[in-house]
Amino acid sequence: MMKDFKTQNKIKNIKKACKITDKIIKLIIKNLKKQKFKTEIEINNFIKQQAKVHKTVLAFPPVIATGKNAAEIHHIPNKTKIKKGFLVMDLGVKYKGFCSDCTRTVYIGDPSKKEKKLYNLILQAQLTSLNHAIPKTSAADIDLIARGILIDHYKNFVHGLGHGVSKKIHSPPTLAPKSKSTLKKNQIITIEPGLYFKNKLGIRIEDTIIVKNKPIILTKTTKKLIVIKNT
Repeated sequence: MMKDFKTQNKIKNIKKACKITDKIIKLIIKNLKKQKFKTEIEINNFIKQQAKVHKTVLAFPPVIATGKNAAEIHHIPNKTKIKKGFLVMDLGVKYKGFCSDCTRTVYIGDPSKKEKKLYNLILQAQLTSLNHAIPKTSAADIDLIARGILIDHYKNFVHGLGHGVSKKIHSPPTLAPKSKSTLKKNQIITIEPGLYFKNKLGIRIEDTIIVKNKPIILTKTTKKLIVIKNT
């Protein structure tokens, strides 16, 4: 009974953390459309401010990466101006001690057919592997599903598919090629395939989910490519 209570309490608080994260991402996108942000660091500062508004703290330092900076998986936001191309935003908050984790990639300007195709390929990998995140499935096998879809760019998928989320942002299990873990019902994990092309661009799409026979997505911001036109 105590174990069930702890699990349900964890789920409840991570759901709330994800809901707050969604609100912050939607506000960022709204402000990007109004051209209120000029640099990466301005978006980063806005996230910090919003975390305080919602009486939470950041779960980890956000990644805000524009243009070629997005090729750095753990890019630290700086004074780089928001420019044409993909903009990766990876953030999460901690609510009552429990974390959320979400990445959305938007496009500033007009994407080419090649860029749209690349984004949609990563989205396909994310959705397909996510739908296989069910109890008793090997974490390595789920990682392999995403890599199979991204096989033409296998050298550019340089991190694991995901990780557990709890009071720490990186908790067991690890979803990676050499993982020995098997997923369990009600575990909370991320699914986050990404491709990175040095000095060019990066794209990552990430959700926090609950492992079920039909996985539940807790981060609900749209994954359809959002294009923010320059004016």
